[in-house]
Amino acid sequence: MTALRPSALDFARLLQTRQELEDRGRAYLAALQTEIKPALERRGYHEVHVKPSAAGCSRANAAADTLLVVVARLPLQALKSPTFRVQLPLVVTYSGRLIVEGAQINKFTVDEPFGQSLALEGAQMAELLVQFLSDRYMEHLLRLGLPAG
Repeated sequence: MTALRPSALDFARLLQTRQELEDRGRAYLAALQTEIKPALERRGYHEVHVKPSAAGCSRANAAADTLLVVVARLPLQALKSPTFRVQLPLVVTYSGRLIVEGAQINKFTVDEPFGQSLALEGAQMAELLVQFLSDRYMEHLLRLGLPAG
């Protein structure tokens, strides 16, 4: 039995496929970034700013990744700290999934990972991601309880 011997063309084709997946992943993350702000504004957040972190988010075996920083204001002015800060490590896998692990909302770290197929458009993905994070943060706040008054 003769073992297969990869040729230079085999390597070139494989690397070209990976490069195409990386390009698509970066484009998807760029589109998603623009959709997160409107998704938050529809939920009543004010002064929403979404930008990539200078620190970045480097993950092994990721087709594309970025660390987004989201800052928004809550609508009640009487709050001591109405600013809402979120760090979103977004990863697109070579298998065509968006993975978010270790998102931080203010000082709370979301332990449960978020994962969805890239078959969804950016606006749909942004809505699902915002809903997922909102649910986890609300659960966290409710577990903390309210102070006795």
